[in-house]
Amino acid sequence: MKQLSMRAKTIISFVLFAVVFTGLTLIASYCDLSISKILTKNTLPEGAYISTSVFTLFFEAMGSCPIYLVVSIAGAIWFWWGIAHKKIWLSVIAAILVFIGFFLTLQDVFKYYTEAVTASLNNGIPVEVEMKGGFYKTLISAVIAIAEGACLVFAWSHVKPETNDALFKWVFVIVVAMAGYLIVHFVKGPVGRMRFRTMNAAGDTEFTQFTNWWVSNGKRKPYSAEAGSALVLPSDQCKSFPSGHTYSAGLIYTLICLPDLVKSIGDKKWTRPVIYAVTIAFTGIVAISRIAAGAHYMSDVLFGGTLSFLFMMIGREIFIFKGAHFKALFERKAVPLDGDNAETAE
Repeated sequence: MKQLSMRAKTIISFVLFAVVFTGLTLIASYCDLSISKILTKNTLPEGAYISTSVFTLFFEAMGSCPIYLVVSIAGAIWFWWGIAHKKIWLSVIAAILVFIGFFLTLQDVFKYYTEAVTASLNNGIPVEVEMKGGFYKTLISAVIAIAEGACLVFAWSHVKPETNDALFKWVFVIVVAMAGYLIVHFVKGPVGRMRFRTMNAAGDTEFTQFTNWWVSNGKRKPYSAEAGSALVLPSDQCKSFPSGHTYSAGLIYTLICLPDLVKSIGDKKWTRPVIYAVTIAFTGIVAISRIAAGAHYMSDVLFGGTLSFLFMMIGREIFIFKGAHFKALFERKAVPLDGDNAETAE
């Protein structure tokens, strides 16, 4: 069977992506509210802001971890690259990054755990309190992060130098993917989309404050002020679109780059399909958990996860393929697909 050219494969990939994304966007545009009502039926009690489901609480605490953990992994790669190339200053910075990644992961988990606990004691409404043990929580996170970081750096010392050099490009893909989060951060405010659980907590059973994803509501007042009630909810109650949690979970998509860089992984035919399946499944599960928690609508998680994937692909194309796929689109003669033209290490 004749092998597809890079140009043909690129066109097919673009078309498939466009068809799937457009289809899901249409479904979300027409069924956002209905899907949220169905998925929150058994997970979000009436009048509550925080879900009581173990599934949603677990992924609320753990779902965003990839965006922090990739920082630690990137730091470990940079650390040994700096040692190998006698750039000690880079290794010092990298060691700090390893610590920061683990520390932020633990802090995020503690934050959502505290939110869930206070909500369980206050009829599903989280209470923003200044914990007396805040210092000890930070200290514990720091100590554990140092231990985890030391273990990761030591474990990474067993990676072959040539493999680590190849993975150095992966670090830049991670940086690009993380930079894309800025779009999520700066879009949330102007869109001002009210979360499903905000209306649920305020007793708005008709969901009168629901707006579609393409509507820009501007910066909105807290729901308690609009409703004229004493209800106090978190300040992010009108920052539903797009989903930051799903974008963060989508940083796991960076694993797709491994077969392009490490020959021992790329040579196995099953690795690419498995990595795609695992990364899509994880991001999808986190997305579903966010809808079931009432934190987001389908369109929120669709755009959040898609943006994460797109920025990963942009970084991959720039730093690993050197723009080969885009160049192939405009070349008269099709470019043969020989391992995707990626440089790999044994």
